[in-house]
Amino acid sequence: MDDIMDVPCIYCLNFNAHKRNKARFHAFMLIGRMRVHEGETQQYIVVAEKPSVARSIARLLKSKGIDAYVTSVRGHVLNTDFPEGYGWNSIDPSKLFSVREFRSIVSDERSYKELEKVFKKDGTLIIATDNDSEGELIGYEILSIYRASKGDQAPYKRMRFNSTNPGELWRAWNNLEDSLNMNWVMKAMLRQHFDLVTGAAFTRLLTKETRKRKNVRLISWGSCQSPTLGFIVKREKEIMSFKPEPFWYIRIRFRTEDGEEFEAKSENMKDFERAKALWKSVEGQKTGRVLSYDEERETIRRPLPLDTDTLLKDLTRITGISAATLLSVAEELYADGYCSYPRTETNRFRYDFDFREPIEALMNSDLSKLLGDLSKARIEPLNGRKDDGAHPPIYPIKPYPKDGSLRRDVWEYIARRFAANVLLCDAELSESVAEIIVGDAVVRATGSVITQEGFFRIFDYFMPNDVPIPKLSPGDVLEVVKSELKEGKTKPPPRLTEAALLELMEKNGIGTDATRAEYPKIVVDRGYAVKRGRSFYPTELGMRLVDALSSVDERLVTPDTRKFVEEFMEMVNKGAKTYDECLEQALKVYEELYRACEANIKRISEALAGALTLTKYKRAANYDFQSNST
Repeated sequence: MDDIMDVPCIYCLNFNAHKRNKARFHAFMLIGRMRVHEGETQQYIVVAEKPSVARSIARLLKSKGIDAYVTSVRGHVLNTDFPEGYGWNSIDPSKLFSVREFRSIVSDERSYKELEKVFKKDGTLIIATDNDSEGELIGYEILSIYRASKGDQAPYKRMRFNSTNPGELWRAWNNLEDSLNMNWVMKAMLRQHFDLVTGAAFTRLLTKETRKRKNVRLISWGSCQSPTLGFIVKREKEIMSFKPEPFWYIRIRFRTEDGEEFEAKSENMKDFERAKALWKSVEGQKTGRVLSYDEERETIRRPLPLDTDTLLKDLTRITGISAATLLSVAEELYADGYCSYPRTETNRFRYDFDFREPIEALMNSDLSKLLGDLSKARIEPLNGRKDDGAHPPIYPIKPYPKDGSLRRDVWEYIARRFAANVLLCDAELSESVAEIIVGDAVVRATGSVITQEGFFRIFDYFMPNDVPIPKLSPGDVLEVVKSELKEGKTKPPPRLTEAALLELMEKNGIGTDATRAEYPKIVVDRGYAVKRGRSFYPTELGMRLVDALSSVDERLVTPDTRKFVEEFMEMVNKGAKTYDECLEQALKVYEELYRACEANIKRISEALAGALTLTKYKRAANYDFQSNST
């Protein structure tokens, strides 16, 4: 139990994914040897990150007459942990901030044993893990197991690819690199070690002290998890403290000479006496006169090339399904060769990008009937400004059947967005505004109509509805069909949907494109929030946790401090700072926060224990209260 509690949240997710994929675990594919020069052979061992990717590589090499051992792991083989003697009951949690040496433990025993077995054979290692910092760290784990068997100088190569289609894999095979990108490795390792120390220290402190007052399994804290919860709690407090204010407005329905009807309304008025006086001048009036009528054309730009954050924000809005699930589906599509790598911050196509393959995928799919003849299509992508230097935007590789599955929904979104960006033009919207006087009141009617369909022909997910009003001219007299004085009330801000939550996380630098999807799920799994429909509601425990921590120091639940750590990670990624420098500085900031938390832990733990008691009472009383809390 203690070992599980020491591991950062990301590993819990990976562990569950490993269990789910257990039935699909690879069988090693012995294919033999690869010819290098005439009369000379070289044996290779290729290790991918996922079984499905290994199968794609194996098929390619076999089709080319190249023989190699091809296998895969299932994500991380090793986890990082504290040295011996740093368990839950062995040391004060504050001492964890002094740890700078970490040990690796085997997290996937089956993959580890298989690698040990295959590395006894002759052959040069080819690391074929995902082309990002996390994949680079997994590659480093594979390399460490390989060199433990073969020696510290055993040669290896790195195979880099952004999709599993044969053309991309063949290009990667013919451009093997001599080494891993150690900046990427150290960036991922910094994240791993920082999250382990801070997550374990705060979680142990909160859990152990709360247990003194209430039986609880775990009170977890994380530097990304807590700001994510903080956003949810902040919005709930804004809703709770909101005081609706009444307002009044005049609404009138008009009819033109041609029989067209439309509605117009006045401005909102907080002063009822003013509204009543204005209404008196309108009541009983049979006609109104047009004061002004204006039309403007607005260009709606095509969507930019697709990055991970946009993929998840849009698809959570479209499907209502969690970002964590959607990202998992996108990764399955990548692994099975239907789309490019789905973890990317890039929203621009580079000048040398080959568009033939994704366009061929569209031509061979059921979407082709919406696009017409693509053989002579003009390729003019509208590019954004982001380029992570590692991956292209997400694009389709081959058609996915129309089977009604979530996989199809995700693939179709990717394919439609690619077509909208690369092959179609901008759309055009005509907006109309009319001002009409009735009595002493001036009312306004607005309308909009799509005048040029453009990219909406294929990418209609967020297409605005046509809401036309008749074309009018100043001086036109209109018949008043109905008029009324209406009362309304101001409304609180809406609760956060997952799309809105992801947008806040992105804006505030919480996590990365590859990790943000995890945290909304984590705060629900920890019992700090529930998801009803598409909106997040904090539980009593989540509210009390944020209140207690923010009363000590708001940086414990606001995004600024974690954003500062993400900036350190990017410095390591670019080689501007070393791993050691950044870990030291980042932990120093969070150790100060820990000390402040420790000084107030009695009050904090009492608040958390009270929340757990209240939650139990509400359940017993059959309140409409949902929680997964411990």
